[in-house]
Amino acid sequence: MDLIQDWKTLQRMGNHEFAQQRWQSASHFYLHSILLLRHHLPMLLQQPAQGAALGIICLSIAVQNLADTYYRQGRIKRCSTLLNRALRDFQQLQSLLCSSHPATVALLRESCRLRQLLYTHQAASTESVTPQRAQNWVSAASTSLH
Repeated sequence: MDLIQDWKTLQRMGNHEFAQQRWQSASHFYLHSILLLRHHLPMLLQQPAQGAALGIICLSIAVQNLADTYYRQGRIKRCSTLLNRALRDFQQLQSLLCSSHPATVALLRESCRLRQLLYTHQAASTESVTPQRAQNWVSAASTSLH
């Protein structure tokens, strides 16, 4: 599946930039991978069970990586907005799919992961912890980039 390979390439490039603390560049790669998957989402959802679920998982990972990048930049509101929007999109998609659709379980599981990341970042920012000081705490919650 070339689409997933393209997504992986963009994620690797974003992860490399993230590791170098080049936040703007990392954001670019993560956002591009999100747009790529969103564009092809209807096609992904028509695939057999594994393909449909994989598309949802990849989209969630890209959103989580972009949210982490915004958080590290200190763009807390942007991070929360992104995660809330992704959660709404996943809920809307869930309501459109029949309960037996292969992506249903992946949507539920990934919604939980997105919500957990949202709460983690919100809790850290409400405690007036700067993103740099929160790095160790956030790293413990998500040991590495997704």
